[in-house]
Amino acid sequence: MCVNCMSNAEAAGALAAAATYVIKPPVHRMLAKLDLAPDPDPVAHDVRTVAFLEALDLDPVEVLGADTVAQASAWSPDTSWVPFRDRLRSASLRPIGSQSRMITT
Repeated sequence: MCVNCMSNAEAAGALAAAATYVIKPPVHRMLAKLDLAPDPDPVAHDVRTVAFLEALDLDPVEVLGADTVAQASAWSPDTSWVPFRDRLRSASLRPIGSQSRMITT
C-alpha cells in the first residue's frame, strides 16, 4: 500500500509498530541491566515457535532443526528472578512511624 493511500491513523500505527520492533530489544537489555526485568532468554522464543508449529501439525524438526527443538524441549524458565513490584511490596510491609505507636489523647 502506498503512503498516499494511507490515513494518518494508519501511518501513525505503522510507525508505532516499526518503532516498537526496533526499540524493544535494547530497552529490554537496559532494564535487565538495571534489574527491573529478567535477562532476555533466546530459547524462550524457540519454545513458543515449537509449540506453534506443533499446533499447526507441522514437524518442528524440519523447520527449525533437531538441535533447536532439543534445546526447546529441555528448556525450563528461570525462576530465580523476583519482579521489582514484589521486592517493593515486601519492603513496604513495615508500618510507618505514625502507625507503629499508640496515640493517646
